[in-house]
Amino acid sequence: MKTLAPNLYKVTLTNKAMRTSSRNLYMIKSDDRSLMIDTSWKVPECLNDMENALKELSIDYKDLDIFVTHNHADHSGYVSYFTDRGARAFMNPVEITEASDRYHRLYENNTMRRSYTRECGVTKELAPDAWQEINTGADRLAKENNINFNFPFTPISPGDIFSCGDYHFEIVPLYGHTSGQCGLVERNKKLFFCADQVILGLTPIVITAGKDQHLLAEYFASLKELTADYTGYRFLPGHYGEFTEIREETDRIISEYETRCTQLRLALAESRRPMTLLELDQALYVQRMQTYRYSYLFSYINTWPKLFSCLDWLAETGVIRRAEKDGILFWSLR
Repeated sequence: MKTLAPNLYKVTLTNKAMRTSSRNLYMIKSDDRSLMIDTSWKVPECLNDMENALKELSIDYKDLDIFVTHNHADHSGYVSYFTDRGARAFMNPVEITEASDRYHRLYENNTMRRSYTRECGVTKELAPDAWQEINTGADRLAKENNINFNFPFTPISPGDIFSCGDYHFEIVPLYGHTSGQCGLVERNKKLFFCADQVILGLTPIVITAGKDQHLLAEYFASLKELTADYTGYRFLPGHYGEFTEIREETDRIISEYETRCTQLRLALAESRRPMTLLELDQALYVQRMQTYRYSYLFSYINTWPKLFSCLDWLAETGVIRRAEKDGILFWSLR
């Protein structure tokens, strides 16, 4: 556990089974109620690290508040565990009412999952290998992870004030990564807990998994607001290291998304015909397909939501055309 500021601590959590990036768990110790920002994946090693941190700081479950930035498995996996033992959770209810991103579609609702899979151009008739791998793999992951996205929480909204000891946070919306992600800003101390909105050196996934969600447009607008309103702040993200150069990071992220959009336009121009998301993914990642085994499940989880976001934005801005036939979406240049 690392001390970042008076009564503010960070614990680095790792999920070895998923071989993914570590998670930053932030905790604020108070004489009254203490604060934990998010939890983690539902894996024993993470729970052990969180409980050891609570013991080291002498924080009892019943005196713990948990601010859930967004309802993804690596952030909310253990919320139910702590609330069952007396903790209180707080979250933007939009994360439940508009739970339509890839994690909910993958783990919870087979009807939603299969509709998204079909929209991407994956059907049992047209792409049997992809259809089989995605559905078999998703069912296995859902069973193995046993994730519960529905936990008791107190609704919060952007603009609310959330206090813990000498820290007085304003809840701010962080649109794009999910529909209802929120962060915490301490204006006097110039601290910003920015969850997965901006991650040092990485391009966060805007998890669009349905047409006309407009999440990439909202994400671009949110990043520009961060640059305009929070220059000089200390940003504490959900993954990897902290940073202060917010303009450098937001410019990089926007540029990388624009590059991906350009690649999609070029692929559509070269094909001279309407294409499904599956076909576009394979056109863009032909080098990856030649070098590694092409995993449909990996693409479904990690690549397609970002591509879907780009396509949704290109259609929204009038650059490309979207057509639907039998539940399958086809994209083409105007």
